[in-house]
Amino acid sequence: MKKYQEKYIDNLKLVMKLSDLSLDGSEDISLFLLKRQENRLRIRGIAAENTELLRKNLMPVLDDIVSADEDEIAALDEFAGHLLQWPRQLDLVLNYMLRCSLVAYARKWKKRDMLICQLYHTGMALLYMQELADVAKQYRYNWKMGMAFGEAASYLRVYDEIEDPATRGYIHRAMANIALSYRWDDPEEADGKVEAIRRSFQILTDPAYHEKTPSLPWDTYLYKSHQERTTEMTLLRKGEDDVRIIREVMESAEFVWKRQMENSRKTGARPHIRWVIEYEMAQYHCGICTLPQLLKKMEELYMDQDWEDFSERGIFGNIYLPALYGSYLTRDRSLLRGKKDIMSFMYSQMVRYVRKMPNNELNGKLVQNLLGGMRAFVEYPDGIQMKDFLIRLVVVRNPEICAYLLMTGETARRIMRRAIEKIPESLTGVLDLPDVQAVREHKEELLLFACESGILHDVGRLMTGNLTALSGRSWLEEEKVLYEFHTEAGAKLLESCESTKRYAMTALGHHRWYDETGGYPSEYRREENPDRQVTDIVGIAAVLVELFVEEQERRVNAQDPGQILHGAAARILEEAGTRFAPEYAALLPEMEEELAVYLKDAGRRCYEQAFAMMRGEQNIPET
Repeated sequence: MKKYQEKYIDNLKLVMKLSDLSLDGSEDISLFLLKRQENRLRIRGIAAENTELLRKNLMPVLDDIVSADEDEIAALDEFAGHLLQWPRQLDLVLNYMLRCSLVAYARKWKKRDMLICQLYHTGMALLYMQELADVAKQYRYNWKMGMAFGEAASYLRVYDEIEDPATRGYIHRAMANIALSYRWDDPEEADGKVEAIRRSFQILTDPAYHEKTPSLPWDTYLYKSHQERTTEMTLLRKGEDDVRIIREVMESAEFVWKRQMENSRKTGARPHIRWVIEYEMAQYHCGICTLPQLLKKMEELYMDQDWEDFSERGIFGNIYLPALYGSYLTRDRSLLRGKKDIMSFMYSQMVRYVRKMPNNELNGKLVQNLLGGMRAFVEYPDGIQMKDFLIRLVVVRNPEICAYLLMTGETARRIMRRAIEKIPESLTGVLDLPDVQAVREHKEELLLFACESGILHDVGRLMTGNLTALSGRSWLEEEKVLYEFHTEAGAKLLESCESTKRYAMTALGHHRWYDETGGYPSEYRREENPDRQVTDIVGIAAVLVELFVEEQERRVNAQDPGQILHGAAARILEEAGTRFAPEYAALLPEMEEELAVYLKDAGRRCYEQAFAMMRGEQNIPET
């Protein structure tokens, strides 16, 4: 690699270290905030340095990639490899940009072996980007991934002309990965996925290819293909009764399970819990065991987990297994009451596990498992509620987001209170309140709803943890797109449980403009939101808090909260009627003194509140 590339990677690793400010509740708040401020300043400096390194050294090369010499191309390939080595994702989007450039170079100069290799790696980068988008049910990258893997796999037609065994390996790996570009939640795509898996199996088990390239790790290819085929279990969960699919799932689950048991006997290591669970689930779907038996086996496996294991297998056992357990438990709702204590224990233990999880290359995998798993959250009326659980997770994983959400919630509550006093007629319809009298009578409910909407509106930002916390340079356009998915991710998450579904529309629409001429997502329709006024208020509160905090941090030595608040309110008023709801923006001038007094020390108080929640002294934020 080039010197600037090595420096860039070293800087990214330092950013990862500096961004780890997870709480354990025991720190001195003053020291914590001082460390946070110092680290933020250092990260900004590093990001500026990295941005300049790329601007000066990398971008000119990419702008004229076809003219690059072979040494430059080799360095770029090595650089890209260091940016993305599963599970480490130091810079996923830059890796993708580099791979696309290398594809263009190989295509221009007709370097077939290089093209196949780079198409495969491009597909892998798109796969990891799609994993982020999956949480929001957005499928921006699937077709691109399919095109990249599909083109690489298409060179099977000239297999005999290719002499390099490694290139032949990329063809087989790309063919196996075509299935990853299809989704299970669409019937037609599911059919395509099943067929892609079958085509790959047909090639991998063809002895002719084994004879042509005996040096390839065929056993590994087949093992991983069996792992992929077990994902057909998703169809069985949805009620699929195709005998061939049932047989395929059982064969593959058993194949992987036996291999895990064999390796365990040889090495003494535990078999990976994921594949033990897959085998048990396959037996249930094949009618070999009952649902209560499956649940009992899951309980035994969960209790046998190492709760200090922060590897990929530890994340699966501690985070995703409870989600699987919950999804199967709800198949027979008569079992729910008897499992309440078990589910409560799993959720409490999950929070403790997430609190201890270090901020490392597996952070993205943790978040994906968390958000995917919470879709199957089992909520009991007299037990732990999804909204409380979410708040606790935000606290332990990202105290900075937690403080921002608490400040937004309180600011939204104050704006709501002033709206009830001054313009109650604007709030009719919220919480199904029919008229002004009902609005006044239900003042406390409205205040609580506004506060909790503010606290929960940005939970989707958990999905973007690595994009925001670990950003070691200026963002590229693709990162902005991925970040914007946090609104859909939050909405999908909140709408899954009774205690949170009323907050889903605010999570979806808080970045969309009042007149719908800008912002995101375009799918949000204000008139379809029964509580649109609360979304309007939260949208104003969120921007007000963000502007205030940014300016307050910038003016470290000359803080004037009144002046800062006045400037932030003025910027919102400039866009009243377009970006912001005019009736609520108009309330800000008369609230400036009140809000300035609150926001002046709100950051510190909110971190103190987060510490109290961590210690169990306070379970949910006070309003």
